[in-house]
Amino acid sequence: MNNGYIKLHRKIRDNWIYEPNRPRTRYEAWEDLLFDASYKDREIVVNGEPLIVKVGQVYSSIRFLAQRWKWTIGRVQRFLKAIQGSNMIRLKNDTGTNLISICNYETYQISEKQTDTQTIQQRYTNRYKDKESKEVKNIYDHQFLEFWDVYPRKISKKKASDKYSKILAKTDHQLIMDSLNAHLKSWNGTAAEFIPHPTTWLNGERWNDEVEEKRPAYKKTKTGLFIAFCLKCGQRCFPNDYQLKGDSCCGTDWVPEKPVINNTSNKDREIMQRLNE
Repeated sequence: MNNGYIKLHRKIRDNWIYEPNRPRTRYEAWEDLLFDASYKDREIVVNGEPLIVKVGQVYSSIRFLAQRWKWTIGRVQRFLKAIQGSNMIRLKNDTGTNLISICNYETYQISEKQTDTQTIQQRYTNRYKDKESKEVKNIYDHQFLEFWDVYPRKISKKKASDKYSKILAKTDHQLIMDSLNAHLKSWNGTAAEFIPHPTTWLNGERWNDEVEEKRPAYKKTKTGLFIAFCLKCGQRCFPNDYQLKGDSCCGTDWVPEKPVINNTSNKDREIMQRLNE
């Protein structure tokens, strides 16, 4: 069945069945862009200057997408170029950061706008009639508590909460959480006193930082080359430090141990057919 559509809430990614710590497929990467597209015009601050992110746009760096999708930078660039060639997105690049516009985004959304509003109003009327005002007032508090639960250094909660509420007027909550999760990996093994206070992290807009993910430990040969395996075909190779930062022989990632290889050619073909429909 190829006609019609279903409603899929962004919070589906909070469900236990969602696996964030594995490489995304091309279909999942495309789905991720749809999830992250702004559903209304909003203003963010980039390098001290205001920037309007319009409906259907995603503002993100190549490095951030690579960290999130567990891809190499080269693979992200090739994927964005491919879907741009299929008229699925329009891409505007500015010094390593991209403004990605989903083609026909408003057309996909507008027919459900009124229905969605009525559904939300009915839900509040039937289930939360006595708590409606309180829930709307505390919407930012719930999002802050999600941030606070994850942040490893819990100091000055009230100050952090006030700052977070102000930030949410211009910045997407999920963008902050995704960046924080990337920072958590880089802080792994770091003493608490060397992790910034949450208010300091928020004041510095650190969610816009490029986080360098720690490279796994690779064995070396006597000549100083690394022993690495292609994630796709499993071939054993001996890249130098520069080559290890790029793609493997099949254009995917390097891994320190020989991977279990599954034949995904048919699935890859199916995904590409869906993207081109």
